[in-house]
Amino acid sequence: MHPEVERANEDFFNDPTTEHLFYTSEAQETARLATAAMLKAVPFDKLKTVVMDFACGVGLISQGLASNAKSIIGVDISQRMVDIYNNDAKEQNLFPNERKAVRVDRLVENEIQLEGMSFDVIVCASSYHHFPSIVDVTKVLASYLKSGGSLLVVDMVKGEYPVLQTYHQVAHKGGFDAEDMRMAFEAAGLHNFSFAEAATIEFAGHPVTMFLASGER
Repeated sequence: MHPEVERANEDFFNDPTTEHLFYTSEAQETARLATAAMLKAVPFDKLKTVVMDFACGVGLISQGLASNAKSIIGVDISQRMVDIYNNDAKEQNLFPNERKAVRVDRLVENEIQLEGMSFDVIVCASSYHHFPSIVDVTKVLASYLKSGGSLLVVDMVKGEYPVLQTYHQVAHKGGFDAEDMRMAFEAAGLHNFSFAEAATIEFAGHPVTMFLASGER
């Protein structure tokens, strides 16, 4: 339990002045490259695949995956992010069973907002570095996967990122390497682990290499 970090993230993403971060050219390009890597990593079926987009923000990843999935549920700690996500879906005349977001304080097994739900694919992009325990969050995400379902995580390859030192809501300011992710996935009981560089992006004027880690339940 790290409630101070969780509250810091909630406050940060509820702040209206941070909303613009999702609409920068960097954010848009990162989302495009992340979704492209996800679509190459596992098979999606627009008639069958049910997706959870964890830490969904305003829904950039969901939008990128939408035409390849039957339905997508976004999950986020920020009510502001959830409202933006759902307003966007409404403006596109989508039904809630096609795309919607829900707010949770902290995702746990048997979360009431997701009661009875399981997913073919769970994705989480550019958010793992915010979570104090990637082992804990991976275990919970794995509990929502169908047998044979896949978890896909996109985040920063371990390195020096001075710009992140000022962000108190970021728990892992140096990103992750393959062994960090392997440990978390294996602790969650996931198998067929894979870790590969997905793309290089610009963040605050500096190149950042992103990875895609995947595993199956």
